[in-house]
This record gives sequence, structure tokens and C-alpha cells, in this order.
Amino acid sequence: MGWLNASDVLHTSGLLVVGSVFASLPSVDWLTGRPTRLNPNGMTVDIRELPSWSRYRFLAGANKYIQQESTFWRRSLWEKAGGELNASYRDVGDFDLWVRFFRHARLYSVDALIGGYRFHSDAISSSSMERYNQRCDNIIESELKSIPRAAAVKVFRRVSSAVKNIPKVRGIWQRIAVKSLYHLAAQDWPPVIVDQENKWVIRGTSWRTKTLRR
Repeated sequence: MGWLNASDVLHTSGLLVVGSVFASLPSVDWLTGRPTRLNPNGMTVDIRELPSWSRYRFLAGANKYIQQESTFWRRSLWEKAGGELNASYRDVGDFDLWVRFFRHARLYSVDALIGGYRFHSDAISSSSMERYNQRCDNIIESELKSIPRAAAVKVFRRVSSAVKNIPKVRGIWQRIAVKSLYHLAAQDWPPVIVDQENKWVIRGTSWRTKTLRR
């Protein structure tokens, strides 16, 4: 399952990537490709670093922007997470869904192009980034109340909130703390799925691999 907004696109063979990964790797319930950005004319102009995703770092505020156009999941995960999209959120409906998905499964990155976000002045999330981030924060705060072992995440978020109105300190905190957290490997950091000689390979941080034929 997945969806595509009106102005966004799927890359050539993007759905083939999705279908073949899910068919080959039964343990993967949720995946996302390389984040890509298109200009208003639909040309791919930016292919970004392949992220690794952790539930607790996501809730802490690091690498929280999961590109919806590149993200797909199994119906079984959708049903576990409530089987619905909260339409009242509008611009953060996908973010709310990611929070619920993280309760049940790890998000795997696939080193492939699946979908692209078309950047333009009328895009919902870019029209008011401050409001968008505030709504995301509200969803996170609600989620953290239901997680008993999230003390470190809550402390990190309190510090981030305290320094966000101090420009110089905010910049230093972003560079040193948030970006470091983004790259810090942890046990809940899933391996990356890559193509190797026409096979999908699950590659972990230890570089041990598990190979399954498509």
C-alpha cells in the first residue's frame, strides 16, 4: 500500500522495486527509497543521502522527514496500525501514520529510486514549515506519553525546545547533537536493502549480509 500526491511522481520501475522487495523479503513490512526532489517541471534535481531510520531518533526529532512518495507498506501493517489515515491532520496525516507504524515494525531503506517530491510554492508542507513542525511535535508528544521507556528521548526534546529560540545555540545544537544522533547506529537501526547482482541484499551495519533471490 501507498499513495501519491497530485503533483508528485513515481520513478521509472519504482513499483517494480517495491513489489520485488516485498516478494523477496517477507520480514520487511515497511520500506522507503532514496529521498528525491523534483523541480516544478518534473525533472529530478536532487537525490539525497540514504537515511537509516530509528523509532526513538525519529521521535527525538532527528531524521524525521520520511518521504511519503517513496514509502510503501504491507496491508497487514496498515491494519495493525488502525487501518485508517487521520484526514483531519491534512498536512501531517502521513507523519501520524509513520508514528503508528513504528509501534509495530522497523522502517527499511532501499537503495533505489521509488518516488519523488515535486517542490513548488503551493506544496502543503512547505507553505508553512513552522506550523507543520509544530503539528508533528504535538503528535510526538502524545505518542511519548504512551511509551514508558523513553526518558532519554523526552530529555533530548526538552533541550531542543529550550534552545530553538536562541539562534547561535540552536545552530550549534543542530550541528553537534541532532546531526550526530542522525548518524549514530543503534540496535533498532535496521539494515539497508541493496541490489547486488540482481538480488536484494539486506546489509547490516556490521557488513554481514543476507541474500535472497528476487
